[in-house]
Amino acid sequence: MLELRFLGNFDIRIDGEPINLPSRKAQSLLAYLVLNMGGKHRREKLAGLLWPDNSEDNARTKLRYALWKLRKTIGDQYFLTDKITIGFDPNSDFWLDCSILEGDHPERLSIPKLRKMISLYEGELLPGFYEDWVILERERLQASFEQRIQILLQRLIDEERWREVLEWGEHWISLSQSPEPAFRALMVAHSQLGDVSSALSAYQRCTQILKKRNKFMN
Repeated sequence: MLELRFLGNFDIRIDGEPINLPSRKAQSLLAYLVLNMGGKHRREKLAGLLWPDNSEDNARTKLRYALWKLRKTIGDQYFLTDKITIGFDPNSDFWLDCSILEGDHPERLSIPKLRKMISLYEGELLPGFYEDWVILERERLQASFEQRIQILLQRLIDEERWREVLEWGEHWISLSQSPEPAFRALMVAHSQLGDVSSALSAYQRCTQILKKRNKFMN
């Protein structure tokens, strides 16, 4: 099985064995095809997307080389290709962390299943990649993560599982810039545990981060 982890890192494995794909453009091509699976993409579009500063002929040559590198490294069976288009086969044997994160309606999941889903989010999508399409997808997946962890925190608060509220609230803060709901959850949990000083500290941390963010935006 091909395992693909794009959240917080770029990690490819086949049957558990790490695969080295040193070419950044080949990585970008693979990520784009996987994250936009289910359809075929015209070669000229992919060439222009990944090599915008190259001539059309040079870009298409580099696309052919990147695709050859992918097929040689992870296998032909994952790609749907013809002379005009390239796609990633959604029916192939693969596992993708992004798909698992978004795979189920979080409102219907138990707390253990929610925790398992959320734990796949180890950081932003494809760190170190700066293409426009990556940035848009990164923001969308971060929003999905934040929706799910907020649901988890509310479930834990409803069940008065205060230690777990603290654990997952801090986890959210470690992965985001200023998640106000996480700080609110910390304040509630510390207060319910009778730790007023820690509740105040969480409030102060939140206000300091918000001040820094507002100062930067202004």
